[in-house]
Amino acid sequence: MNRSVTMVAAALLVLTGSLLGDVFASRIRVTNPDGSAFDGKFNDGTGMKVTYILNDTATIVEVKVYNAATNALAATLSASNQGRGEHSQTWDGTGSAGGQKYYVRIQTTQPVRSNDAYKAYYFQNTADVAPISRGIFTRGVDVNNNMDSKGFGYWYASASDPSSNDGYKTGTLRYNPDGSFAGSEAGHPMLTNTLGTGNGGTFNWGSTAPWTTALDAAGRVYQVSNGGNFITRLDHDTAAPKIIIRNVTAPRGVYAVGSGANLKLYIAADTVVWRANIGTSDTLTTPLELVASLGTYVRDVIIDDAGYMLVTLRTGTTGTVPGYIERYDISGTLPKKRIDAAFSLSHSTGQPVCFALNHGPDRNSASDDTIYYSIRGTNGSDTNNIGIHQIVNAESAFPEAKRIFKSGDVPGSLGGNNNANADIALDWAGNLIWFENSNEEIFMVAPPRAGSSVTRVTKGYDTVTVSGATSVGSGGLTPDAFALHQNFPNPFNPSTQIAYTLPANGTVTVEVYDILGNRIAELYSGSASQGYHAVQWNAAGAASGMYLYRVTAQLNDGRSFTDAKRMLLLK
Repeated sequence: MNRSVTMVAAALLVLTGSLLGDVFASRIRVTNPDGSAFDGKFNDGTGMKVTYILNDTATIVEVKVYNAATNALAATLSASNQGRGEHSQTWDGTGSAGGQKYYVRIQTTQPVRSNDAYKAYYFQNTADVAPISRGIFTRGVDVNNNMDSKGFGYWYASASDPSSNDGYKTGTLRYNPDGSFAGSEAGHPMLTNTLGTGNGGTFNWGSTAPWTTALDAAGRVYQVSNGGNFITRLDHDTAAPKIIIRNVTAPRGVYAVGSGANLKLYIAADTVVWRANIGTSDTLTTPLELVASLGTYVRDVIIDDAGYMLVTLRTGTTGTVPGYIERYDISGTLPKKRIDAAFSLSHSTGQPVCFALNHGPDRNSASDDTIYYSIRGTNGSDTNNIGIHQIVNAESAFPEAKRIFKSGDVPGSLGGNNNANADIALDWAGNLIWFENSNEEIFMVAPPRAGSSVTRVTKGYDTVTVSGATSVGSGGLTPDAFALHQNFPNPFNPSTQIAYTLPANGTVTVEVYDILGNRIAELYSGSASQGYHAVQWNAAGAASGMYLYRVTAQLNDGRSFTDAKRMLLLK
């Protein structure tokens, strides 16, 4: 039965635990301190450097090193108040054993931004990023959220600007999870091997391509050539796109479901939706299945956790209203018609454009799914529709939707209308990544969540082997005495690490004093587990000279320890 529900200003249902927090570490790499491949040695006076990118500011960051065979915690490296961007901490090998393999997890903590509203924590007007004078001209964005892949955390976007030289060229853009450029050459986000022939590259994207960006479970990137009538796949970041499906009229949106032999692509094309059972093949070997023939412009498509299909529909050319969000049960006879819609949400003054889907904690149920979509208004003064909307209770008879964010709320944004190709995606922590290409602006938006703080843990891709003799900790993984180690490096400028070892769990305070006894900084105060720990001090604002660092520990077994050492800052 078809249900048509007019979009109203219904009360937004506040999300709680089903959405994650906004700060996490990704792009985790393990190297020697000079950036070369880790050689497995600690007794050569260096160490193991762990580099990572935070997508937002974290009040506490703990890099934890685990034995890969036993999952025993070998070391904890701590830092406080680290900002968005790249950071690193170095392990001196204390707690390691020769011949053993180790991996890294990073735990981040940050205060909750809001309990009841979506808040932007990053904004970039790409037209103001030199030397580009117009910006992204994007037609799609998606994020690699597969923690078991090397590309975990990267954003990928489609750029389509074949007619001028004042924007990024036709091809694929790549960004770090903090919004910084991660192109194949320094200073821009462009992956050079994806450049179109009209921009000095080698790939023929067609007249208006590429549109859309979608990733599958393996982290491969799909894009469509709206002008060339084909679908491409980027298998890895140094490859060129390969055409995997041809002869699809006017493709626009694409969505990947499943993996391996069960991988399927859903393609929004002109007025229909196709299903491609691509599996493990490099090209489609079976005919496309017609899933829906809807008689009106289909811009994007997604599949929710119940296997239902959702589409964004436009009833005419750009700017024509109304527009619709519709949901279809595609488990039965195909193709579906509009009369078969499980629900239809109408926008009388706006056009739905692109989707993002938060699956919630249960990937086998759509009851905890949250659906987002961007809206193009009929004009720049539309105050009811322009921006990002949210649907909750999509499985109910009367789903509700409401705008949850608009660009005009952010200081510095040009505001106004969205483009018909403005796309959104969700990162691993549930933040919205919005490429709004009417004004060429990028937003990172944190969802509301309960509580006062949120802690998230991510895992590094690499496993490394300690090849021979280790440092102080080579005697074993379970210390039987408290120890305060000499800071490293020393002398230093401007950062150094202060390390200590605990024989049992407890609470710890790490402080820095000047030579007159004035406290300069409190680097850490809180719980700490048995084992090796290191805290980083960035002394960029301090004067050259001698300083003292002190560690006070109160263990859960009743013992307490206090020790202090000197360190020298030389600028």
